[in-house]
Amino acid sequence: MKVLNAPSKHKKEVNLWADEAIWGHRFYNDQTPWLIILEFLAVFRSRLQDGQALEETIFNTDHERFTYRIPRSSPIRQLIFNNPHLQNIEVVNNTDGDRWSLWLNEMNSEYDYSYLKSRFGSFSRLVRVIEIFQNTAVEAHRKRRWTSRFLFPYGPNCIYADLPGQISGSPDRRFFARGGELLYLMLSRSNHERSTLAEKITKKLLDDRNKWDRMACALTPNEYHIDHDLISVNSIAYLPFDKREEYNALASDWHKLLDLNLSGATLLDPLMRLSALHMLLYMIRRSHEEVGDYQEPKIILEILGPKKTTIQELSSDNLSSNRRLTGRAVLAFINRAKEDADWHNALNSRAQSEAVGNYLIKRFSWKPDDGHLSGDVEKIFENLKNYANKRHNQHVAKVHAEWARNIGLSYSRRGVGTWYSPDDAFLKALVLVTVENREEFHIFLKNIYDRYRLVVGVKEAEDAFGRLPTDEKAFNHNTQRLEQRLRTLGLLRRLSDDCAYVENPFSK
Repeated sequence: MKVLNAPSKHKKEVNLWADEAIWGHRFYNDQTPWLIILEFLAVFRSRLQDGQALEETIFNTDHERFTYRIPRSSPIRQLIFNNPHLQNIEVVNNTDGDRWSLWLNEMNSEYDYSYLKSRFGSFSRLVRVIEIFQNTAVEAHRKRRWTSRFLFPYGPNCIYADLPGQISGSPDRRFFARGGELLYLMLSRSNHERSTLAEKITKKLLDDRNKWDRMACALTPNEYHIDHDLISVNSIAYLPFDKREEYNALASDWHKLLDLNLSGATLLDPLMRLSALHMLLYMIRRSHEEVGDYQEPKIILEILGPKKTTIQELSSDNLSSNRRLTGRAVLAFINRAKEDADWHNALNSRAQSEAVGNYLIKRFSWKPDDGHLSGDVEKIFENLKNYANKRHNQHVAKVHAEWARNIGLSYSRRGVGTWYSPDDAFLKALVLVTVENREEFHIFLKNIYDRYRLVVGVKEAEDAFGRLPTDEKAFNHNTQRLEQRLRTLGLLRRLSDDCAYVENPFSK
């Protein structure tokens, strides 16, 4: 496991190289797990066209060097997400001809959409198709500008870049913040048959024969081709390590899900949830490594019941501990600067404060305000730590709680708090990826602990804490509630008092 050199370009983009050095450049709370999947597909599609999908080369201890391209897809984005008069025109006007004429006059666009009249005939038919795309859009409930709203990725023609308010501008980095690039790098550095995985992704997730992908093409002008209107991204994200077990575990889950007897559109949801879970586990492990305790992560799941339980309290404390862990890692990373020989050389120099300031600027690519370099040595170092902590709390510190909520790993209740408690979609994803055909319930509990450090029952709690839990009864009830949930979802069958099986109805 080698630590790779970070590109100097990335270091110049930030005011302090700390979060990025620990986990990579970059994890960002505004990029939700769904947007990570979209950005990943954009990178993968481009590299597939170059014949290099998941087959990247690391140059010695340096980083990969490649450019990828993302379509703008301007006409279809305007048609679906910047078309406010469509439904009103349909309601107010009686004749189909009047509707077409008024709408074409109202569309404030560089594109002439008159071709849609011959393709769809009825104006109402066009409206229904656009409404379907609007209602199935990724995170349709979120209020974002139209240039940062995304079609569900039915196929390659539904994948495009995140852009600022002006669609002709450069890529925005708020929602495509490089998390998808990190996911791509993790899969490309795994040991799990990368070429085979690339074939599966292409077949299942980038199938241009999908009827809704073809419908997206039908909305696009004849003279417009998405691959003629591209944005080039010249530098890929920074992922600090060349090999890690987290990359292999992630790739293994992608292989298993893509092998299921399910369509690509159906698989995207569990892929999104489990990819984000693996990335959260990676962040927790890296944090433990920086802090120096090298613990295995643990995530105590409370299966919702009719009243508050002791497991809920344990789970809430567990979530808070995991959430704060990244901040502890940043401070440990900063504090190690005092162990370097250059620190002691700076302390022994005649202009001590200036030498220490220069050392910290060089080590962390720090771009301090003038006030941060005033005072004695300890004051300067304290200013650095305060700045690192403040910067971390703005974005990276929020990732764990926000992603856990987005993937259905956590639950919040007003006046009570937030704790780890899975929703039905998250539980379905676990069954899809861990159960080959069917397996005994207690084996399922062991597998989700071994793979994802998810603690549900007494045995898993004992393994996680190194001792039996003080409230075994609460964990037994927790196990029973999970069994009932899975049975309600049609994913578990009890054959006798001693034999319950978890079943995957979509196993190959």
